[in-house]
Amino acid sequence: MRKKPEVMRKKDGLTSKLNRATVKEIFREIRWLTFYIIQYKTSIIFYIFVGVIGTLMGLAGSLASKYMIDAVTQYQFMKLMTAVCILAVAGLGNIGLHAVMSRMLAKISLRVYQEIYEDVYKKMMEAEWEKTIKFHSGDMLNRLNGDVSAVSKSILGWIPSLITKSVSFIGSLMIILYYDPIMAIFALCSAPVTLLLSRTFLGSMREYNKEMRSASSRVMEFSEESLQNLQYVKSFDLVRMFQNKLKQVQRIYMDTSMAYNEFSIKTSTLMAVLGLVVSFGCMGWGVYRLWTGFITYGTMTMFLQLSRTLSSDFSSLVRLIPSAVSAATSAGRIMEVTELPKEKGRVLEFDAKIDKEAQAGVEIVMENISFSYQCDKPVLVNCSMRAGQGEIVAITGPSGAGKTTLIRIIMGLISVQRGSAIVRMNSGRVEPLSVATRQLIAYVPQGNTVFSGTIEENLKMIAPRANEEKMVEALEAACAWDFVKSLPGGLKFHVGEKGKGLSEGQAQRIAIARALLKDAPVIIFDEATSALDESTGNQIMERIRDRYRQCTCIIVTHRLSALHICSRVYTLENGKMKEKNESC
Repeated sequence: MRKKPEVMRKKDGLTSKLNRATVKEIFREIRWLTFYIIQYKTSIIFYIFVGVIGTLMGLAGSLASKYMIDAVTQYQFMKLMTAVCILAVAGLGNIGLHAVMSRMLAKISLRVYQEIYEDVYKKMMEAEWEKTIKFHSGDMLNRLNGDVSAVSKSILGWIPSLITKSVSFIGSLMIILYYDPIMAIFALCSAPVTLLLSRTFLGSMREYNKEMRSASSRVMEFSEESLQNLQYVKSFDLVRMFQNKLKQVQRIYMDTSMAYNEFSIKTSTLMAVLGLVVSFGCMGWGVYRLWTGFITYGTMTMFLQLSRTLSSDFSSLVRLIPSAVSAATSAGRIMEVTELPKEKGRVLEFDAKIDKEAQAGVEIVMENISFSYQCDKPVLVNCSMRAGQGEIVAITGPSGAGKTTLIRIIMGLISVQRGSAIVRMNSGRVEPLSVATRQLIAYVPQGNTVFSGTIEENLKMIAPRANEEKMVEALEAACAWDFVKSLPGGLKFHVGEKGKGLSEGQAQRIAIARALLKDAPVIIFDEATSALDESTGNQIMERIRDRYRQCTCIIVTHRLSALHICSRVYTLENGKMKEKNESC
C-alpha cells in the first residue's frame, strides 16, 4: 500500500498552531507580492475598470430580463422592446468587453511574467555562490518557471477578481434587498459556514501547496539531471534503472496530487451541497412569493438569476483564498532564493589609468589563509602562495586536497575566513580578492564549457567587440584555428548543447581561446588541457607564455610534464600548501 504524503499525516492537535504560523507566513509573502502589485498598478487598475463595467452590464441584463418578462405577461409592447434593447446592448457589451479583456490580459500577463522572470533570474545569478549550491538546479528551474508563473497570474488575477466579484456580489445583494430582504437572507445563509470552513482548511491548503510544489521540483530535478547525463546513463546501461526511478518519483507526485484532489473534492462537494440548499431555499421562497401574489414572474426570474449570481460570487470570493494561498506559497519558494545574500564586494570603478595599470600586470598574493565549508573540517589551513606578473604558477595535489577551493577564492566565489587574499597592481594599489576583482581574471574550467551557438558567439561572449583578427589570434594561441577554419562555416559553425559537434579536446581549446580573448591580466587554467595529449597541452602553454608575457597564469594540474615551464610550483595536501623551491 502506498504511503500517504507527509501532509496527510499531520496531527490534529497541531492545527491551531499551524494555522497561526501559516497566516503569519502568508502575510509576509503577500507583502512581497505587494511590491509587484504596486509596480503594475496601472495595468491592474485598467483591468479592474473593464471588469467592473462588464459586471455592471451583467446586472443591467438581469434587471432587463425582469422587465422583459413582466412586459410579456402584461402585454406592454413598448416596455418589451425597451427591455429587449437593454438586454441586447448588455449582452453584446459583455461579449466585446470579454474579448478586449482576454486580449489585454494575454499581453499584460506575458509582460508581467517575463519581467518577474527576469528579476528573479537576476537575483538568483547575483546571489552568493556558496548559498545557491544547496539548491538543485532542477528545483531552481521549477521555482523560476512554475512559481514565477503562479505569482504573475495571481498579480493580475487575484485583486481584479476580488474587486469585480465583490462589485457583482454587492450589486446583486442590493437589488435583491430592494425587492425582497428575506430573499437576501436566504441567499447569504451559507456565508458563515463557508467562511468558517475556509479558515479551518487554511493550514491544510498551505501544506498541500508546499507538498505539491516540492514534489513537482523532485520530478524536474530528476528529469533534468538524467537528461544532462544521458551519455553516462547509456554508457553504464542504466536506462531501465532510470526509467524505474522516474516511476518512483512520479508515484510520489501522483500520491501528493491525488491527496490534494481528495481534499479539494471533499471541500468543493460540501460547498456545492450548501449552494444547492441555498438555491432550493431561494427558489422555494420565490415560488411562495409568486404564489401569494407579492411578486411578478419577471421579479421571480430576476430573483433566481441574482440568487445564483450571489451564491456564485460568494463562492468565487471564497475560492480566492486557496488561490491566494497557492500564490503565497509560490512567492515563499521564490523568496527562499531571491533573498539569499547578494555577492559582496565594492564595485571598482576602473578608469583608464587603473585599467592600464591592471593590463601592465598584477600579482595574486595569499598569506596564511584558512577556509572551511560551514561546519565541515577545514579545507585550507594557513596556506600561502604568490603568483607574480608574467609568472606561470602551478598548483598540484591529490583530489580533495583543496585545489578547487583555492580557485574559488581567487575567483571571488567564496571569501577566506582567516588570512589575506589580495590582488596587487604595479602601482601598489591593493584590492581584496572578491566579486569586484573578478573582472581582472579569465578562467578556463575543467570539462566542456562550450555553450550552444556558433563558435564566434562563444568567443564574443567574453569580448563582444572582438574582431575576426583578434579571435583568430586567440584561436591560434589555443592551437584551435587549424581545426576551426576547416569546419563548415569556420567561426560561424554552430555548436550544440555541451559542445555537440566538437570533440572534448576541441571544445577545451575553444574555451582556452575564449579566456585568452578577454585579455585579462590573470588567467586560471583548471585542468584546462586534460582532454588533450601532452604534446598539444604543452604547446598551448608555451604559446601563452610567449605571447602573453605580462599575464599572470595559475595552472591547476596533475600532469608533471606541464611543470617544466612554471616559475613556481605549490603542492596542496591535507589542507596544507608547500612550495617547491627548486626550479621546474
